[in-house]
Amino acid sequence: MKRRRVIMSCIVLFIAVNVVLIAFDKDGKVDRKSYVKDWSETFKADMFVKMDKDGVLASVKENNVYFDKELGTFQEFLVEEGTQVNVGDELFTYRANNYYETRQNLESEQEQINGELDAIEMAISTMSTFQVPQINLHINDDEGKQIGETTLPSVESEYMKKQYLAEKEKELAQKTAQLESVQSQLTELEASGEIITVKSAYAGKVSMLSQMLSDPIITIQDAQLHAIGELAEEERLKIEQGMAVEITVKENQTFFQGSINKVDELPKEVEINGPSVYPFNVTFSPDSEIENLLPGFHTNLAITIKKSLDATVAMEEALFGNHLWTMTDEGKLHKQEVETGIKMNNKSEITKGVKPGELVAEASNDQFRSEATFITPLKLEHIQWNKIFDSKDKNRIENIVTGILSR
Repeated sequence: MKRRRVIMSCIVLFIAVNVVLIAFDKDGKVDRKSYVKDWSETFKADMFVKMDKDGVLASVKENNVYFDKELGTFQEFLVEEGTQVNVGDELFTYRANNYYETRQNLESEQEQINGELDAIEMAISTMSTFQVPQINLHINDDEGKQIGETTLPSVESEYMKKQYLAEKEKELAQKTAQLESVQSQLTELEASGEIITVKSAYAGKVSMLSQMLSDPIITIQDAQLHAIGELAEEERLKIEQGMAVEITVKENQTFFQGSINKVDELPKEVEINGPSVYPFNVTFSPDSEIENLLPGFHTNLAITIKKSLDATVAMEEALFGNHLWTMTDEGKLHKQEVETGIKMNNKSEITKGVKPGELVAEASNDQFRSEATFITPLKLEHIQWNKIFDSKDKNRIENIVTGILSR
């Protein structure tokens, strides 16, 4: 019993002496070690902040076809509600009341459309020659020193230019189809003298026929689709036109790229006691193949509201508030203050403090000491055995053995 007390007293004394030595070791004479079980490496990655919203596919617009009763007497519809029509398909016929008046009206309409076509072609030509603003990029070496500079076109501006040209090309095709429809009516009028067939300038589905012959006499839902959704008040402040959107169609899990085309500045309804909801729509990128999609398909819309490309990134486990522990080449732990940015999928952007490729310790912040020597468990799966036993390096094995014995 007495012997046991002596042993316990010695153990307590040993621990107390070590604690005192460490506490009063101002000059770092006592060798302190930190055990690092897990570590990771900082790396480069593209970081994003995204807002997920539900959406649904809808026709971009409804195209209305009109009939001027002063031009003639309606004869018959050549389509039914639900009919899928293409540009140039026959819609209805009418009998001209006055040959010369009808011809004059059609020629006047033809002249107007030609003027609109000239304006669209001019807009396309101007935008095609427009030079997208260049962005200056600095090229740095591994130590962060600038070693060069290059210029690249702004990705956002290039995308907006491409989107604008695609919209104008569609508008040009639309007006061209209208012109062909009017020219066809003129040709038929000259041939028959009275019966005229009106052809469609639009592609889509016939959603309405006016049996009472009130205008619009036919409504055609555009074949072009976009995704529509709604934003709450706080969300509306974060969304701008042109933001990139990832569109996932829930029905068949197909994936497309798009962008915010329009965000309404006015809510659907204005109520004092109710929430305000702002509609928005998303256009598909010009190269999207959406032929198999239908209005009414539901979607998930992932809107990119912030991004940082080629950012320096660390795993969340390596961050302890506003600092992390770097593992230096000298085998020391260093407490490094950092500034963070975007957080995504258990990763955090490091905007200041470290560079890509630095080793950082994880999970044991309370046990770490600044400038302390660290030790780590041997991870056999990380060892490149072929390099260890490389005969060209005669001192490698000797250095390994020396390192093990020194511990």
